Amino acid sequence: MGKHDVEITPAEQAEVIQIARSLAKHFAEAGPRADAENRFPTELVPLYKESGLPALAVPKKYGGLGADIWTTTLVSRELAKGDPAIALAFNMHQTMIGIFRGLLDEETRERVFSEVVNERKIVCGPFSEDRAGLTGLADTVAVPDGEGGWHISGKKTWATLCLGADIVAFNATVTDPSGELPEDFQEHAARESVFVIPIDTPGISVIETWDTLGMRATGTHTLVFDKVYVPASSYGGNFRNGLFGEFEWASLSFSGVYLGLAEKAYTETREILKKKSLGATQEGKDVALKGIGYIQYGLGKILLETETAARALETTARILIEGRDAEWNPIARAAFVDVTKVAATETAIKVTDAALRLVGGSAFRRGHVLERLYRDARGGPFHPLTTDQAYDLLGRSELGLLGAP
Repeated sequence: MGKHDVEITPAEQAEVIQIARSLAKHFAEAGPRADAENRFPTELVPLYKESGLPALAVPKKYGGLGADIWTTTLVSRELAKGDPAIALAFNMHQTMIGIFRGLLDEETRERVFSEVVNERKIVCGPFSEDRAGLTGLADTVAVPDGEGGWHISGKKTWATLCLGADIVAFNATVTDPSGELPEDFQEHAARESVFVIPIDTPGISVIETWDTLGMRATGTHTLVFDKVYVPASSYGGNFRNGLFGEFEWASLSFSGVYLGLAEKAYTETREILKKKSLGATQEGKDVALKGIGYIQYGLGKILLETETAARALETTARILIEGRDAEWNPIARAAFVDVTKVAATETAIKVTDAALRLVGGSAFRRGHVLERLYRDARGGPFHPLTTDQAYDLLGRSELGLLGAP
């Protein structure tokens, strides 16, 4: 099979999308309160597991549903129409499962996928640290114990879904036996490794640091490792070389969430504009908002922007499924994949900004659905690759500064 061959049938795809739509109703109910209380709604974890979606992206040969990258993205998109912050949290699991398909060594992959399929376990994957984001080399250390295992110490930020996960995948740099990190940059990068362990392993703790402008319901706290013992079986392979080759599972799944956010904002705005009346004004005794020219124009504009992002997402998925990404400069591949995430996240920002202007001051009140979506949309540019990193990498590629494609 090719990397993105489609094995899920149209009927199976339709079924999982319908499951996502049903689950999205629960997300929509929980979303406002979870945002107001700044908490991840752990009560939704059993529902997510019962839906069967944990096994969505696990290939059929491991007993999963065999969803391809496009189907997985569509599910994230539908969940986000319920509540994008909650969808983003559970999306972490799907991102990690997709990355695992190519990142982990076979023995670890079989073990993890078996737990996901048979026990419906959920995975979170924090790879960033305070010093730097995903591009920074891991300061978290894995000190060899002399018997094939390691003791791991460090701190991981952006641990989305950590309060709902059963398994944590993370990167740590294997040290010398003395516990020293290599001074050579290349050696440091070469020693960065992936480890996959139960999140309730002794020595792992959560510091609840998440208090943000938007995406508050994701529960993206800090995970601390204090001399955590991990056996040889927890090793999942090289991190730095493997992750960026699977980067599309992050880019497209994030795109799906933020496109779903933009679509939800558009739909909510349209329905409000259909019904809202200004009453008697200088223009007449009963002025319907939908009868005003700039309102019609503005709604049409945000529909067009949302449609453009949707088509960019589908096109990118098709390029990957057909293998046409082989035509890209491999050094800049992550940025070319990330075109769709930038399109979706920037669209979400523009749509929610315009939505508040069209609906008016009532949408500015705390708790209004558009106010919440406006804040949630602001998280988009920070996902790796960040928007600015994508621009920079594409620019350097086009100027011939990255080497020949």
